[in-house]
This record gives sequence, C-alpha cells and structure tokens, in this order.
Amino acid sequence: MNTKILYVLVSDGSDCYAEQLMLSLTSLRRHCPGAEVCVLTDNATMDALPSRGGSGKTLLALPDRWIVADPGADLPKHFRSRILKTEMREHIQGDFLYIDTDTIVLGPLDAIDDVSFPLALCLDHHCALRDIAVKKDIAAHCRQVGFDITEDDTYFNSGVIFARDCPEVRDFFRSWKEKYLAGRERGIKEDQPSLAWVVAEKPIAGRLDEVWNCQLPYGVRYMKDARIFHYFAAGQDGSRLFLFNRTDVLEEIKRSGGITGEADAVLEDPFKGISPLSYLSSTEDFSFFTTRRYRDLRRLYRPGKFSVLEFLLKVRARLLARR
Repeated sequence: MNTKILYVLVSDGSDCYAEQLMLSLTSLRRHCPGAEVCVLTDNATMDALPSRGGSGKTLLALPDRWIVADPGADLPKHFRSRILKTEMREHIQGDFLYIDTDTIVLGPLDAIDDVSFPLALCLDHHCALRDIAVKKDIAAHCRQVGFDITEDDTYFNSGVIFARDCPEVRDFFRSWKEKYLAGRERGIKEDQPSLAWVVAEKPIAGRLDEVWNCQLPYGVRYMKDARIFHYFAAGQDGSRLFLFNRTDVLEEIKRSGGITGEADAVLEDPFKGISPLSYLSSTEDFSFFTTRRYRDLRRLYRPGKFSVLEFLLKVRARLLARR
C-alpha cells in the first residue's frame, strides 16, 4: 500500500477522542499491518497524552509518526481540530487517506492506491443533496458561510478523504482552509459547508465508492462490504445506536489502556456494536425524525415513566372519544 493513512487528533482529559482513535488505529493495524500511519495533532494534545492514563501511553506507540502543529493553544478545541483538518495537506508528503477518529477499519485498504481522481470522498448521507432530510439546514449553513448551494451541487462527507500530492490538491486545501476560517467567523463550526463551496469552485473531487465511508445510520446497506465504518462520535441520529458512543465503554478503555471483551468483538464485526433493540426507518419516517417537532417530542418522552407527551396523548384520545 503506497498511500499513507492520516488521522487528526485534538483532545484533552474531558473527552474520549483519543480512545476513539485508539479503537480505529487498532482495527487498522489488524487489516493493514504494513500501512504507514501518521497522526496530526497540536501541542496541547501531544503534551497531555502521556498523563492521560493507560490509553494515552498505548496510543502514543500505535502510529508510525506523530506530526505536531500549532493552530493556536488559545483557540477552542473544536476549532483547532478543524484548522488542522483543513490544512493537513501542508503537513504530510505523498498521497494520503484521511480517516476520522470515530471509525472502524473493516478490511484491507490497498485498493485506495488505484483511485483515479486527485481528490475523492463519499457523499454525505450516501445520497444526493436533494434527498437528504436535513437539506434545508445544510443550505442555510452554506449560505451563512457565503455559498448559495443548490440541490444539484455535490455535498460530500469529510470523514474519509483521499488526497494525492499534487498542486491542484494543495490549492484545494488552501482554499478550503480560507473558506472554513471565514465561515467560522460567521458562526459555522462545521467544515463541510466550506468544503462544498470549494468542491463547486474547483471541480477536481471524485466520488469514492460508499463502502469507503459507511455512515451510521444512513449506510446500513453498505455495512456488509464496508472498508471503513463511520459510527459518528456525537451530534448524529446514530448516537444511541452504537457501542462506541457509550461513554462508559470509552472511559473503561481510557482507564485500562486496552481493548477487550465486547469492544474487541465489535472491531471485528460492527453489527455486534449496534443496539440489540434497533429500528430501521424508510425515507418518509426518517424525514419526520429530523424535524424540530420530533426533536421536541423526543426530549419530553421518557419510556416507562409518566411524561408530558404521554399525558397529552391520553388527553387527546379522550377528547376524540367524546366527539
């Protein structure tokens, strides 16, 4: 495998991003033992890893190379992470495959060497923008960044990125960083709206097969053949679906510095990490699950206990019965 593997880590003791990286790196080493692996991080993260607990010391030995940069120690953690991500082409020589930390590698990645595009990614939600349930929110974020996106524009997920080492890709990343920083000043923390803008302006990006970034919960149909499984760390609808979104599991890895038992089994078979009681929904149901009304109702609902939602439903049923 000629393509390097690259991760970005910005973390401290209050989160479990380092433990997620340890899980992803462990799965990568099992399937790609000869791959060259680099981790791009900042000074604060690097300085804190040795005293983080068992996982910190274990993690330090897993990559072939740590690349330490200084995006600004006074900046918020999320901001530092995105700055490093948008400038990562500057910090590494040669072609690379960037992988988010909240992932599991499920098979050999050698075939990435054969990608014909200078830059390649998978579609966000595994579908065209016009079919994404939250497309209005995406469009609003893009407009706030400064890009008037249309349903015909390509909207990629930035969790897995193949990037060749060539002038046009280096120019692409420079523009991405500039647009991300401008968007951040306007209140947009996410990096994908600015990415979409650069994709529209500089059409060098191709589409990876969906198995390279199988996104939970949207990509169930690709899980059987997935090369990389992306379970999402937080803020996604899949947050209650997967074992590695459980804080207690990650905290145990942080304390022990090892991956055993149920967690280890999930690295081999991601289906074992899915909640034992799960429900698949179609496009129509999923569209409702992404509405503000559903989010408000879900916040009120507490299974097995008296709740405002249950009370209102009972009152409604009684009123309808009297008609």
